[in-house]
Amino acid sequence: MMEYFYVKPEDVNQHSLLIQGDESKHLIRVLRKNVGDRVFVTDGLDTMYEAVIENIGKSDTRCKILALHKKFNEPDVDVTLTVSLLKNPNRFDFLVEKTTELGVRQIIPILCERTISHRDSTQRLKKIALSAMKQSGRSWLPKISQQEKFDNLIKTRSNYHLALIPHEQTSQTNSLITILNANRECKKVLIVIGPEGGFTEDEMRQASESGFIPISLGSRRLRAETAAIASVDRVIELFR
Repeated sequence: MMEYFYVKPEDVNQHSLLIQGDESKHLIRVLRKNVGDRVFVTDGLDTMYEAVIENIGKSDTRCKILALHKKFNEPDVDVTLTVSLLKNPNRFDFLVEKTTELGVRQIIPILCERTISHRDSTQRLKKIALSAMKQSGRSWLPKISQQEKFDNLIKTRSNYHLALIPHEQTSQTNSLITILNANRECKKVLIVIGPEGGFTEDEMRQASESGFIPISLGSRRLRAETAAIASVDRVIELFR
């Protein structure tokens, strides 16, 4: 199985890259890589480097770049996921891990009127995203943003070609697939997932007035993290 590693963008130059810290330790001490071995390393900014180990230091590993691959294992559509913070942080961690594996570009935790938990750890979530990026062989490290209020989020509608807001009271005729098939030209999609108690009527009104499209994910009631994962998966698969 191919192993992928992460290098900070500032540690890459035209001909070589320097893997440092825990990444280097895992590469050398755990996987027992040696000088001359080939490795795949991403800068998390859409580039995957095919490289060969040239020198092994105490806390870093220098590699010669053999080739680079742009947007390696990345989807054709840019998906931003915004999700209300969940009461159980482990469920939010799971959401970040799985949507990263699927190909999400950015994750924004949001605070809605019915959001129960106002706690999150951006640094912890970034570590989860980094691990999931490497595990899935992606070349983009999803951006984990600071908490955003719902009122402020809907003002960013113009930044996206399509803004979707799953809601259980939406008619199934307004399904995610139906909306996506009618918007095949879209390249930037925003998905907004509400809290465990759902969006309020006022929030849905604000979203609708701002150009967000209410969609149905089917007849079954889904947990917030399930709705998020399913939405991201369907959008990316349809645009593949």
